[in-house]
Amino acid sequence: MPKIYLSAMVISLIPLYFYMRDRFYEDKQLKVIHEKYDKDPSSLSEYEYLAMKSLNPHDKLRPLEHKKYKIYQLMRKEFRRKNLLNGEMFNPTPEELEEWYSKQARFKNSKQKAPLLTNVDKEDKTNEGNQSIIKAEDTTDFYNAKAKEYDDAVKWEERGILMGGKRRWLMSHIRGDVLEVSCGTGRNIPYLSSYIDKVKSITFLDSAPQMVEITRQKFHDAFPKFKKVAFTKGKAEDLLELAGDNENLKYDTIVEAFGLCCHEDPVKALQNMAKLLKPGGRIILLEHGRSKWQFVNNHLDFRSAKRWETWKCRWNLEIGELVDEAGLDITKEKRAHLSTTWMLVLKKPEDPIHQDEKPFLDKLFGKTHKPIEK
Repeated sequence: MPKIYLSAMVISLIPLYFYMRDRFYEDKQLKVIHEKYDKDPSSLSEYEYLAMKSLNPHDKLRPLEHKKYKIYQLMRKEFRRKNLLNGEMFNPTPEELEEWYSKQARFKNSKQKAPLLTNVDKEDKTNEGNQSIIKAEDTTDFYNAKAKEYDDAVKWEERGILMGGKRRWLMSHIRGDVLEVSCGTGRNIPYLSSYIDKVKSITFLDSAPQMVEITRQKFHDAFPKFKKVAFTKGKAEDLLELAGDNENLKYDTIVEAFGLCCHEDPVKALQNMAKLLKPGGRIILLEHGRSKWQFVNNHLDFRSAKRWETWKCRWNLEIGELVDEAGLDITKEKRAHLSTTWMLVLKKPEDPIHQDEKPFLDKLFGKTHKPIEK
């Protein structure tokens, strides 16, 4: 029996050895990267920049950067196995990564490209190059006609996947002057009661007037004494025109639930929201989109035409790509329902991180971090 125990211990040490060896080489290279960065930030390669940025909790990788860094990490593991003894540093060019990635085995032998971080062509964008993503169009008339039956049609689907908790999460982030874009029939209002004391004013916006009227009735029934509320008909793509020349029309919090999938131009919608934020303001999103798992994305793509026909909803959009194109930073991200439900807190790049958005150890020790320059 002692021999069995001893053998088991020795065997268990083997993966630990490889793990620690990998961490040792990674730490060794990071020291070299930091030395290069201190001398000249522009001297960093794409991989070195992503590796350094990934360790900075106050300057998180953007969604496309995170995707590409994961591919670099996969390539690095293979590199380490082939260069076990020579101590060579891993530092490939984007072209070498692309060549390596194109040779990897994948489902149905479909050729894929590694994400591009600059000068991204239309065909390299998931939301543009994927033929299963329906072309956007104006959905105002559809939702206007659907308004009266909308709540009854979606309530069982939402209850089945416990969406109420996600809507409560969305409402828990509101404060100050609030704008809800694509408010629909006001399905977030039941979750607002616990947080209404943090609201100074609230404006509801939707392109479908019939839905805005249902929201108006729900809000007045739930909060009859709340006076600083407005209900506006309009598209997120027209937010700046709706705001006009009023420089005081800015918001501390802009929220949206399941709206990006229905916009004609979701990137412009996000950019407009950012322009209406006060300094330090936040955009809070609850959206459905592509998963981290390809087999789930295959299902979303397969059912995309049916989903569009039923709900005028493009549920297979790559939400992270939209955030990237809009030039916004993610300060918090949660995923649910096989990672198809996106829960995001966004900020403008020039705004600082809030205290509650810092990692626990940084809050505990009062650490601050400078953004990584490139």
